Order: sequence, then structure tokens, then C-alpha cells
Amino acid sequence: MKNLRPQIQLSNGQPGFRATLAAQIRVLDTNQGIVEYVASDETIDSYKEIVRAAGWDFSMMQKNAPFVDTHSYDSIKSLLGEVLDWKIDPRRNALVETVKWAKDVPSNDLAKFGWDMIQAGFGPKAVSVGFMPDNFVTKWDNDPAPWREQLNELGIHEEDGVRVIYTQQRQIELSACILGANPNALQLAAKAYKAGAITDAQIEFLSTEISRRETAVSPAIPSDGDTALRKARQIAVAQKVRHIAAQF
Repeated sequence: MKNLRPQIQLSNGQPGFRATLAAQIRVLDTNQGIVEYVASDETIDSYKEIVRAAGWDFSMMQKNAPFVDTHSYDSIKSLLGEVLDWKIDPRRNALVETVKWAKDVPSNDLAKFGWDMIQAGFGPKAVSVGFMPDNFVTKWDNDPAPWREQLNELGIHEEDGVRVIYTQQRQIELSACILGANPNALQLAAKAYKAGAITDAQIEFLSTEISRRETAVSPAIPSDGDTALRKARQIAVAQKVRHIAAQF
């Protein structure tokens, strides 16, 4: 696939892509933890790509519809809930999905943390769709006719900067961006902490999760060194969140 961005590993173990959107959030049921997200639309994303709304295939989601944190599949702890349903809104050419957060599962601290942030108005502010492309057109295709046809349908020009248009794609999962890929995660956590929306215990949990993920992708080091590194990183993250909070 010429000049396409690097693929990521999806929840089914196969390579694919993700489309991230600053989500439009609507809480449908506070007691049940049910939220509606506008998960994708036909605007040009940060990769200079467009995902066509009519091209979504949900056959994989009908078998298993995970709602996870930041495309992280290294642990069941990253499972935040499930996607209940999905639809295409023809008025906005947008993918709209309804999610149930696992906020009432006693051992799911990350889901409870994310839900508390939503309730307090601090996030998560983005969702990201993990998908496998089946058909697409690019500005480099030997036959430019399908590419120009897609540009025409979208009412845009090549000068607008788009490089790739996905016309058929299978959704694998939906992610909330709480940790890792969200560069504003610590800032949002600090604001929530300052407002009293999250506790010291939740800050400790956040710092533990971030340190666990960072050390998990570090080069192999002795187990005692790994433990020390993780603990040091955990303390540093917690201190940073509290320091940011003090600035507000």
C-alpha cells in the first residue's frame, strides 16, 4: 500500500488503521453508563485521509464489539466496556456509536476513572475507530479516475491536502483516548483533580497505569530493575499531575 501510514495491531491481532476524532459526546443514561459518540465522519483527518461513511462494514463488530483504551490490547484491564450499536447518520455522513462503560465492575478501575472524568466534564475528549481497510483510492494511483470521482463526491480538491480515501473498511473496535495516545491526558486529569472530581487514589491509579504501559514497551531489563523503573515513573507522573493542578 504505497505511501500509507504505518499500521497498528488491532484487537484481532491483524494489522490495520485507526481514525481518531474529537468526539461529540451525548450521555444517554447516567445510571447505566451509556454514551453516544460521533465516532467518525468524512472530514480530512490528521493523516490527511478520509474514511467514507457509506463504506463501513460491521461484520466483525457483530461477533465482538470491544470498547478499549487507546487501542491497547496488552491486558484485559484495558477493556472499558462494549459498543452496543452503530449507525450511519446520513445527514452528517458520520458514524455514530453507542457505548456502555463498565463503570460498575468493581475491578475495572480504568473504566471507573474514565466515567468519572466524563461526569465531571473533563473527557475523554476523543474516540478512535480501529479498522481494516478493504478498498481505498490514493492520489498516486495509476488510474486517476476513481480518485477524482471520490474527490468530486466529497466536494473537495487535491489541493486540500487529502492523500488517501478509504471507500470500504471493516471496524474492529472503538477506543477511548484516556491514556497514552492522548497528549492532553495529564492536563485533563490535573484539571479534574483540582476541581475535586477525582481523588488522590485515582491519581495514583492513573500514574500506575501509565508507568506500567511505558515500562512494558521498554527494552528487556532485569525484573528488579523493571520494578524500580516502574515505581520511579509512577511517582513522577503522580507528582506531575499534582504540580499541573497547582498551576490552575
